[in-house]
Amino acid sequence: MTTTERSSTSVARARLLAAAVLAVGLGFLSPPARAQQPPPPAGAPGAMIIQSSPQDATIAVRGASDIVGISPLELGPEWTGRYAVTAQAPGHAAAEGVIYFPGPGGVPRLLSDPSGLSGGVFVKSLYFPGAAALLGHRTYRGVVLLTAGVGGLGAVVRDQLEYSSKKDDPGFEGERALDFKYARDRWMLYTGGVWALSAVDNVIHPRLDVIESSPTRITVRTPGLTRSGLLVRSILVPGAGQDCAGQSIRGAAWLGGVLLAGAAYVTAGESHHRIQTKLAEAQGLLATASPAELADRQADVDHFTKREDDSKRLMDKLVLSTLAIYAANVIDAGFVRLGESPGLAKVSLAPTFGPRRAGISLNLRY
Repeated sequence: MTTTERSSTSVARARLLAAAVLAVGLGFLSPPARAQQPPPPAGAPGAMIIQSSPQDATIAVRGASDIVGISPLELGPEWTGRYAVTAQAPGHAAAEGVIYFPGPGGVPRLLSDPSGLSGGVFVKSLYFPGAAALLGHRTYRGVVLLTAGVGGLGAVVRDQLEYSSKKDDPGFEGERALDFKYARDRWMLYTGGVWALSAVDNVIHPRLDVIESSPTRITVRTPGLTRSGLLVRSILVPGAGQDCAGQSIRGAAWLGGVLLAGAAYVTAGESHHRIQTKLAEAQGLLATASPAELADRQADVDHFTKREDDSKRLMDKLVLSTLAIYAANVIDAGFVRLGESPGLAKVSLAPTFGPRRAGISLNLRY
């Protein structure tokens, strides 16, 4: 090989080595390549997405199947029919409504009454005490109102039957029939009051609204909470402010306490009126008693006089107790937390059930 050929070969090798060094250097100096992110997985065909306003609300869907999760919540195509949907978020009311999911391709619609006063809300407010709450899946308040309504109506019927059977009796027996008439009228007032509380409670209860609906998604809205709003609700109906904030058991307890104290007052008043009737009877017998009967008749008058005084003191205490429970309910509404409802724990476990699946979801809020 000649000297010229060797020189050409050396030059070519040098050029190849320089190109390799340059390529490696550029590789170190250039920014690292980013891995291509896969697109977010699309929902299953026919799936329904439940969104909320505000965002990240806890959504509970209950019906033929139950599921609890954080918005946006995806439902499979098998979720069809009527479902009770509850939305709850920090600083917002726990609102519930009934939504009909027609299935793939259909547009879901709200079956329950929207927020605000409407004809449907007014009509349901006239239902028997507790019926509207039970239909709205507010079981605790519904049971309390229904129990008070049934108890009051039962007392009205009982006293009316007693009055009808005794009103024509002669003498003191006929006068005692008026005690049942008095009790009937008082129980009618009590039952009417329970009915009015049930009506107002149904009107002021927060309701779920649907602000957007399509074949693939539905957006629900729950109203916001204010401290003054909770106080006004608890002033109108005991425990209504607590119930609005998601404290359903707490609200039902306040409502039950006030209604129970009121029923005790009506019962005490009924007893007091009967004692007064017996005292009047004893005084009448004392006025016509013979000398041999004076001591016994006077003892009867003294006995019923003492019982009347005791009964009157009991009624006064029951009035104060009822007012104290009512006032405590309003004060308690002023301390209900607005920042986070009890159903919105930072970490929670919730079972999920579906027609074709079952499991447990872990929800972490941060």
